[in-house]
Amino acid sequence: MVAAGTELTGDIELKDNFHLDGKMQGNINARGDVTIGQSGRFQGDVKAKRVLVSGHMDGKVDADRLEIVASGQVSGDIKVRELVIEPGGQFVGSSHVKKHDTPRLVQDNSDAESSAAESVAAPRNASTTPVE
Repeated sequence: MVAAGTELTGDIELKDNFHLDGKMQGNINARGDVTIGQSGRFQGDVKAKRVLVSGHMDGKVDADRLEIVASGQVSGDIKVRELVIEPGGQFVGSSHVKKHDTPRLVQDNSDAESSAAESVAAPRNASTTPVE
């Protein structure tokens, strides 16, 4: 997590989730989810399983799912399997929808300890049906 008021420049590669409330310029490669919080400002490329934007993002996205909530703004090129834009959310750029036979970007579950820590840090709905 990068807190509000923090500025970060550089590239990040991680197995877990990432949450940005500050400012970042660089690239993120995550096997988990990337969240740009409402106060978050990100410039660069993101490759992740799921990207949730409620702040501002400028760059490329390669993900299984991109969600832009009401306060979110995304500009750039996106390559996703699913795109969700809530009323009020903004997207400016080009999009490419991945085919369903394209392999999903999945987390590495070989490390049970890391997986257990992640589920505590980022609880998910018990339902297996996608929420839109």
